[in-house]
Formats: sequence, structure tokens, C-alpha cells
Amino acid sequence: MTVAISTTSFIETQFPVSKLSKESYKERKAGSGQTLTGLGKWWGRKPLILVRAAILGLLLPASDEPQKDREIFLKLLTMDDEGLRRRKSKAIPLKDIYARLRPEERELWFEPDSNPAKLKYKKGLPWYEKANLQRRIFNQLSYDEKLIYCDRPEQIDGPSEAAWDDINAHLGTDAQTLPELVQQLGERQFGHVPRVGDAFCGGGSVPFEAARLGCEAYGSDLNPVAALLTWAALNIVGGGPEVAAQVRRAQQEVYAAVDKQVTDWGIEHNEQGWRADAYLYCNEVICPECGWRVPLAPSWVIGEKTRCIAELHPDAANQRFDIRIASGVSSKAMASAKSAATVKRSALVCPHCDQSTPMAMLRGDRRVDGNTAYGLRLWENDDLVPRPDDVFQERLYCIRWVETVERADGSVATQRHYCTPDADDLRREEEVLELLRERFHSWQEQGYLPSRHIESGDETTRLIRERGWMHWHHLFHPRQLLVQGLLAKELSVQEDTVSAVACLLGLGKCLDRGSKLCVWDSSIYEKVANTFLNQALNTLANNGVRTFLSHNTTWCLDIMPYAVGYYSLSRSEDSRYFKEQNDIWITDPPYADAVNYHELSEFFLAWYEKPLQTLFPKWYAEGAFGNSYAPQGTSL
Repeated sequence: MTVAISTTSFIETQFPVSKLSKESYKERKAGSGQTLTGLGKWWGRKPLILVRAAILGLLLPASDEPQKDREIFLKLLTMDDEGLRRRKSKAIPLKDIYARLRPEERELWFEPDSNPAKLKYKKGLPWYEKANLQRRIFNQLSYDEKLIYCDRPEQIDGPSEAAWDDINAHLGTDAQTLPELVQQLGERQFGHVPRVGDAFCGGGSVPFEAARLGCEAYGSDLNPVAALLTWAALNIVGGGPEVAAQVRRAQQEVYAAVDKQVTDWGIEHNEQGWRADAYLYCNEVICPECGWRVPLAPSWVIGEKTRCIAELHPDAANQRFDIRIASGVSSKAMASAKSAATVKRSALVCPHCDQSTPMAMLRGDRRVDGNTAYGLRLWENDDLVPRPDDVFQERLYCIRWVETVERADGSVATQRHYCTPDADDLRREEEVLELLRERFHSWQEQGYLPSRHIESGDETTRLIRERGWMHWHHLFHPRQLLVQGLLAKELSVQEDTVSAVACLLGLGKCLDRGSKLCVWDSSIYEKVANTFLNQALNTLANNGVRTFLSHNTTWCLDIMPYAVGYYSLSRSEDSRYFKEQNDIWITDPPYADAVNYHELSEFFLAWYEKPLQTLFPKWYAEGAFGNSYAPQGTSL
């Protein structure tokens, strides 16, 4: 039977919104396991399955058999029954299988009188019988339940051979892969391989998925950080296994060089040979009621799992508090540490005089001619730590050390110890500051450290108002500036663009996990959280600092390579100057001021600015508040 093909596309007639929503949700719930998130932080990536569905929905013609059109569309996305079975990668637990069988069936498959908590198949049951039972129960599940046991569509190589027979028969094609089908449908509709563009590409989902489907892909964004992520998606994730191996080697070489320097300096090791993997700092202010110096924290619990806390002990002679670290404490002590907060509802709660003072009053904010005037001293470029008379001082109050222990069998284990900083630790803090000061100006000139000024905006203004920080490097402790400056210095000598971009993005990942805006997570994880736990630049009363040792896994890009063998272009420029002629444009509407991408990305761009000018000299490289455009992009 001949199927009548119209000029109307599938997406104009129908679209499986419910199933696509479920697939998109599964992809989003993968978190850092998503295909492109391993490249670094971006605040909104479109789900790849949604991009794939949109492109195929635009290319597939609608026929006079809408039900068949829908079946074919779902086959292409491996969202039909056969496709889901093809994507199944996890076994259904025995308890779930057992629960779905009738009593008489349970006797056939399971040992008699099986304990529901310790179910076992009957002895001697062939593997294919177990596989058939898995398949049978899987077929009984709802779509949502099936997704629990399935890979995502992007993680497999498309429909099965049998599915391709059905697809080609309906569409009049002879493809065996998605790129072959896209090429044939594009030539039929446009006379050439489809050209897909996104003028607001953000994290690169549209260009990446379009290129992987076999389209010519174009991506542009005025934000250089977004353009860099898109370029990396196309050329690193899309570069295939060889590029992934090259990137891995380059990052390992840089890491080894920086690790050697940090070790030689001795700034992360103590006299026992232990190496630190986390430092905990807090702000400290003078209570205006009693004159005592008070360390700030919303809780003094350091670790739920290790039952570690910080205890405040009054030092009347110096009108301050000693902070002592204790591990393995009682439940009563844990509860006391939680309730001993010295910051509550944006106010200082002094443990000496028990008085509460709003932070705005401590800062000295005031109203002048109907406007709020900031009371804090504004930091200058050379300020790397607070000056002695600043309202907010910074204090190291805990170090987590890693001790390497050799077992009797020759294997190696590690033990972690939370300790109160001693005189040697404070001396190392001074050494870090001195090492940084020796290099600070030259590293700024060479672009290893940021020199960009913080401009006032909806998000950035709080940095100025709440801490007096005026330059982006003020958001980092000296220890972070020294280590991350070393990384920037080492990546600058990378000879090829792919390795240099990979190392630059590795630095970006370290920045996200290495600023004064990083919360110390005292839950069972006991770790330093990301800077951007939400879409804001939040100043903190206390924070955690990861050492270079703990940057080991953060620094290296965690990517699953795909071979994208089709023409692609990424550039940073104003979309008004984008002159490429494309058959399909895909983008999403702006979020208005819900997410201030242009301000948040300045956090990274302050470090990327000079490397980007070297790597992509024709790119627009200004940030959120720049006023010049580079109308010509670059193709790499």
C-alpha cells in the first residue's frame, strides 16, 4: 500500500508530549551523569531527547495514517515497546518480580518457602528462563516504571534492524542509522543535509544533538562562557574516543605538574605527613553590644556521620572564643552544636551577651536620600585578605587531614581526621599568602588570575553590599587563588586548542567547587558543595575550601565521547550578526530575569577572559556589562 506523504511535518500534527516529558525528566534526574554536564556549569540545558524529538518531528512528513506516523516516530526515538526493551540495562529486582507473580507461578520459579527478604531462583534454572521472566515482567510495567531500568535514548545506537525495516517501509527510505535517515529526509525536503541553528545556544544541547543526528549544526551565543561550552560539546564530547584520550592525557599532565609544586611547597601537608583535603573558614565580627569577637556559623556541626562538632570556648582575656574540634561526640553534644548558631535570620547572635544584631547594622548600611548606602569598606585590587579594621574577618577553624595507612597485607587505606588548627597550620596559612603575593601582579598581567572589576547588577550587587568585594578574585581565599592560578599557568602552555579548552573547563569546574561561596555540607556526605547550589551568588557566614588533593576528580572532565562527524560551528557573537542560512532554527524563549545568566557567568569569565582571547581571537569576549561586539566568529 502506498502511503500519501504531505508537506506537513509530523510535529505540526501531533507530538507525544507525555512520554517525552517522562524521558526529559529521567535525563534531568541523571544530574552529573547527563551527557554534557561533565563539561562544566551552565544554568539551563535543554534535554537532548527533547532536541532529538524536535528535529525528527520537523523532518518527518505527516502521512494520511497518523497512528502509523506516531508508531514510526516512537520507533526512531526508541520509545516504543521494542525500543524500551532494547534500552533495558538493569535487572528488575527479584522482590519486584516475585510480587507480580501469582502464587502458583512463584512455585515454578522460586525455591519453596522462600524468604521474601532473601529470594532465590530454583536451583538449576537456565539463564534464558530467567531472561524470559525479566522480559515478561518488564512488559507488564507502566512506561514510567520501565524507564527505571532503561538507558536514555542517547546512550544506545538507535532502533533495531527490525525497526528500521518498518521505518523505511513507511517513509520510503533505505537508512540503517539516524544520520542516514536525517540525510535522506533533508535532501528530500531541502535538497541537502539539514542545517540546524541555535542563536542562543547556552550549554550547547541543540547544536550537539543536531550534529550527532547528522545535521550541519550552528551555535551562537553572546555569552562567551556558553559559546565555550558549546564548542567543547561539539569538539570534545563529540570528538570521539581519540579526542577523549588526548584530553585525559593533557589534564593528567597538568594535574601532575601542579600537584608536584603544591607538594614541594608543603602547604597541604603537616609534620606527620598527613595531607589536608578540606579547610573550614568562618567570618568573625565584633559584637557591638559587648565588644567580643564572635565567629559566625549557622551551625557548629561539622559532620553528621563522624559526629564531629566545633565547640566555642570563651577567652575572657582576649574577648574572643577559642574554637575546638571534637569528633565522636554524644547526641546531646550534636544537638547543642546545632542550636549554638551565631547567625540566625541574617543577624548576629552573640553567645557572650546573648544579644542579636542585624547584619545590615553590623555592615553600617544606612539610608541616604531614600537610597541604601553601603557601609562596608570596598576592597581594592591588592586586597587578598581582610584588613585588620574590616568588619568581617576570616578565620580558619578546622582542617580535615587524610592519613595514608599501610595495612599488614601491603594494601593502602586512608583515614580522615578533623583537627583544630595549630601554630604550624597558621604558619602555613601565612606561607600561602606570601607565595600568592609574590606572584599576584604578574599572574594578573598574564591572565592566570582574574583582574576584572565586579559591576553592579541584580546578583553581583550583593557581593559588594554584603562583603565589600569589588573584584572577582575577592571571591576566593588565597589558598584557592594560588592553586587555581597554578592550574591556569600550566594550561596556558597547552599547544592544541582541544587540550587547552579541556583544561580551561577543568579549571572552571574547580572554580565552581573552590570559592568562598561554597557551603560546607555537614550531612552524611561531609564535603564542600558547589558555588552554584542555586542560581545566585550567595555570601556565606562560613564555608569550606577544597585542597588540590580533593580537586583530583573535579579537575578531569568526566565525559562519555561520541563521534560527531558532521560539520559544526560554534561562535560567540550577537545573534543580530549571525549570517548563516539554516533550514531549521531551534531555541527556547528567554527566562527574563528569572536567571541572570549574564551576571552569574562573569564568575567564570573573569578567569576565562584572557585565555579565550588567545584561543578564539575573533570571538566576542566581553562579559555581562561589555558594550562592544565582534560580528565575525571563528570556525574550528
